[in-house]
Amino acid sequence: MTAAPHAASAAVDAPLSLVIVSGMYPPIQTGTAFYARNLARALAQAGHRVRVVALGEVQDSDAAEPFRTDRLAAWPVPLPGFFKHFRIASLLPSNYRRLHAVLHEDRVQAVLLVNHYLDIAFPAVYATRRARVPLVCSVGTQLQSSNPRRNRILGLLDRLICGTLVFPFCARVIAWDNEILRYLAERQGRRVTRKTVIVNYGVNGDIERFLSHVHDASLRGQILGVGAVSEQRSFVPLVRAFAAIADAFPQARVKIIGHVYHDAAPRLARELGVADRVEFTGEQSHAQVMQQMQCSDVLYSSLTGEYVGLGTATIESMLMGLPVLANVPLDLLGRARLEDGVHLMRCADNDPQALAGQLTRLLSDQALRERLSAGGRSFVLTHMNWSKVASDMVDVLRDQVRAAAPGHASLATVDRRAAP
Repeated sequence: MTAAPHAASAAVDAPLSLVIVSGMYPPIQTGTAFYARNLARALAQAGHRVRVVALGEVQDSDAAEPFRTDRLAAWPVPLPGFFKHFRIASLLPSNYRRLHAVLHEDRVQAVLLVNHYLDIAFPAVYATRRARVPLVCSVGTQLQSSNPRRNRILGLLDRLICGTLVFPFCARVIAWDNEILRYLAERQGRRVTRKTVIVNYGVNGDIERFLSHVHDASLRGQILGVGAVSEQRSFVPLVRAFAAIADAFPQARVKIIGHVYHDAAPRLARELGVADRVEFTGEQSHAQVMQQMQCSDVLYSSLTGEYVGLGTATIESMLMGLPVLANVPLDLLGRARLEDGVHLMRCADNDPQALAGQLTRLLSDQALRERLSAGGRSFVLTHMNWSKVASDMVDVLRDQVRAAAPGHASLATVDRRAAP
């Protein structure tokens, strides 16, 4: 790829001119949408010139950000029971021209594409190739299904579409954690992981809002789950585990916040006779989620697919001081290693009997809740704050600007560990 004329002249520590492209962006409330906005904020606050390109109609909130937000036209495509926010942008030729114009207007040095599987990737590939600037892809979502047949189809589409039309045009790939790295290794192989680095993520919103809440670990009687109820986050193990301890904790209840794509858990709650104590609220605002975190005893976080992750709501809970029960590997985040019983309670699998035992411990032991409250908050403050994430990301992006300039070597300093 030939370097853009302005890329070669970038000073070593000069602010970068960047565009973040994301198919998921507020007012859509997903981890990917929050990631794109929060990373843009952190980069702008660090002095870099940032512009966001997203889909849909312009929002009033866009004007309040410390960066400009452009919106591309998109056609909503209803996929009930599968994907609530799916939209098509690549079939509109004007989107390709508009994105290229943004890169030209701002003399952009690098483009960060947030996630690889939505079709906004194609205008991003086109625009960066034409503008001759590096494209970096940040991957935080695995395409997977607990249905074996559907999972095989997703794997085939992943390798066929993303593996041939997206990743080959990326100068660098960002994996949010080790499970994303493993997913890329098993789906795409060395041709992708050889150019993949790990850069973690942070919480949504103002960190002071989370720190202002002091979780005193007194028993409130609420087990919280947050996230879309799907095949990959079914909450079925939680419902079974709660049914097993319901008689021992007559005041306890479960509240699950998220759009219900997959109704196995609600049906099971009715079958087991605990439907009156297991509430599925549907999708709620971020402020409502935070309010429920404040009045809960534990957040249950568990993905039931082949690849697992920590999730936005999980690290928000840790930062707020809400104890977390999760099935994540302790080395999930790379160099920042989690400790079982210190930062969170780890559930190695989704066995309802084991979950019931851990929930019993958490609801019965205030000292344990206090330890997890303090440990979880300390971990996120140290390793998952947006200033650190933005700094690590800039290392990668600046390195690609240098690498695109003739005669400049690659000098990134972040963890470059690739999958075996």
